[in-house]
Amino acid sequence: MDQKHLHTVEFHEVLAHLARQVSFSAGERLALALQPSPVRAEVQQRLQETREARYLLDSQGGLSLGGAHDVRPLVEIARRGGLLSANDLLDVTSTLRAARRVQRILERLHGQAPLLADVAARIEPCEGLSADIDGAISEQGEVLDHASDKLARVRREMRTAQERLMDKLNRIIANPRNAPYLQEALLTQRGGRYVIPIKAEFKGRIPGIVHDISASGATLFIEPLSAVEMGNRWRELQLEEEKEIERILGDLAAHVARLADELTWTVEALADLDLAMAKGRYANVLDATEPELIPFRGRPGSVAAGEAGYRLDLRQARHPLLDPARVVPIDVALTGEQYALVITGPNTGGKTVSLKTVGLMAAMAQAGLHLPVAEGSAIPVFEGIYADIGDEQSIEQSLSTFSSHLNNIVAILGRADDRSLVLLDELGAGTDPVEGSALARALLTHLLGRRRTTLVAT
Repeated sequence: MDQKHLHTVEFHEVLAHLARQVSFSAGERLALALQPSPVRAEVQQRLQETREARYLLDSQGGLSLGGAHDVRPLVEIARRGGLLSANDLLDVTSTLRAARRVQRILERLHGQAPLLADVAARIEPCEGLSADIDGAISEQGEVLDHASDKLARVRREMRTAQERLMDKLNRIIANPRNAPYLQEALLTQRGGRYVIPIKAEFKGRIPGIVHDISASGATLFIEPLSAVEMGNRWRELQLEEEKEIERILGDLAAHVARLADELTWTVEALADLDLAMAKGRYANVLDATEPELIPFRGRPGSVAAGEAGYRLDLRQARHPLLDPARVVPIDVALTGEQYALVITGPNTGGKTVSLKTVGLMAAMAQAGLHLPVAEGSAIPVFEGIYADIGDEQSIEQSLSTFSSHLNNIVAILGRADDRSLVLLDELGAGTDPVEGSALARALLTHLLGRRRTTLVAT
């Protein structure tokens, strides 16, 4: 499908509304990239997925994908030997939990939602990876003591070293002889070392290393010499802890890398399910109906007189981007023996909206979306949708509105075949009325003679 023509009928705006219904970023990307398919079997499958999603919404309250993340960038980092943070790994295991939950639900409902259950079957549980991450990292993103024997030992020694250091420093602060030298009787940290704030004029009264000076210069933050060795030991253990944590996270990242393909497949399956549920939710928002798909009647490429073409039957069709309380529904019908429909009437009468509505109905149906139409509506699967609607004046190419429209229409005539939908607005406008009407009549005669399904506003 040509993106320019889909943009003309505002299909991108429909996708933007669809994307608001997704649960996580991978589904959003699929929603915004969704395109109409010209293949009837694929369109039927897409519509069925939406039908199954609506069933889940009605019977189960939906399919929760809460906790799912697009972890594919993290997987790629791990695949290249990079390190993942604890929070990154929590995103991985959270995604796997969501995936397993969804898979269990759809396995149980395979009979009612077979297509979505087949999508869920692509999920790889990766339970061993989840167990390793959950056993090593807390819900708050902290590496747990029991993640390794060495980490548990180092942290025990750290606590002991810190307690001894604090006891030593607190005795210095509590000593009455030191009280006159202290700016405040408290401990603080500078550069990862515990220090005591003393008055600058008493520098040297408590021997130590100056780690910082206050902005006013009145306070020195010193580490007493008598506590330096204790501070060094505590700092050494901190560095040992950091090194062991890095090793643990590296091992978990390597586990992620070994399951890179499985994790990628799982995210892709979740994204497909997210898109299906978004289509179902959007259909409910629009109070939409699944259209019947009408097969093409006649031989492909045939333009012989009497050959039947596409039948179109839209009942009470509503433009999906307009306020449903104010939009006026329209009925549009082509029998298959008719190839062109000409709409005429006053300005602001709804001609352009009607053309865009038909174009959107076709594009939406072929993208697998249910339509804001009444029951009994039927639509074919077009191989191309072409539209010349609105002011196409090109300043860059120094083309007038009329010239730009004419160039666009000529391009459409060269590409549209008997399985295409052609939408032309204000045909013949922008030039002399007599010449414009003659041109419009010639174009319509050409399209009609070649059996192109055409809707025209004049």
